[in-house]
Amino acid sequence: MARPKGYDRDAVLTAARDLFWEQGYEAVSVADLEQRTGLNRSGIYQEFGSKHGLFAAALDCYADRVIAGLLAGLRDDHAGGLDAVVGLFERLAELFRCDEGVSTRGCMMVNATAELAAHDPAVRAQAAAYRDRLRASFGAALTRAARLGETKADPDHARARLLASALMGVWLTVRIDPADASALCQTIARQVESWRLPAG
Repeated sequence: MARPKGYDRDAVLTAARDLFWEQGYEAVSVADLEQRTGLNRSGIYQEFGSKHGLFAAALDCYADRVIAGLLAGLRDDHAGGLDAVVGLFERLAELFRCDEGVSTRGCMMVNATAELAAHDPAVRAQAAAYRDRLRASFGAALTRAARLGETKADPDHARARLLASALMGVWLTVRIDPADASALCQTIARQVESWRLPAG
């Protein structure tokens, strides 16, 4: 019978995720991870294989908890179509004005993409999955908008791809200038609103 683990894997992942989110991959040492997670080096390597393995698991944790929560409204049939997209960017605009922690850290997935994707195939694959998730989520909201008669149908999903790229760019912008990123989110929200067909 296997000996039960003496630690909470979810708590370790959350702690590691937050450390990598704050500092990036290269700046974090295994000693930093030991201190933040409470798990010693051998425990980290036994559970995750390596620092990189823990980082990959932390990125998955970020995607499953943070990104999923951010995008939930885009796939909610009760959230409307264009309203869901506009609402997402308006919430981010408010967040960037009011939450310095978010502005400082940005998006962990975008940060990892910028830091590592060019030379790390595993991170590049996770970044591609993130991009595809954004596109699919915006696509779901825009398809719903067309079904509700709010917009014309977009069979090529060009607008969904545009919004996914805009959101990733916003996450880089917020680390440079939170006020500018907030204003940019408001601009995107107004642009999306302009896609609405006249009532009638």
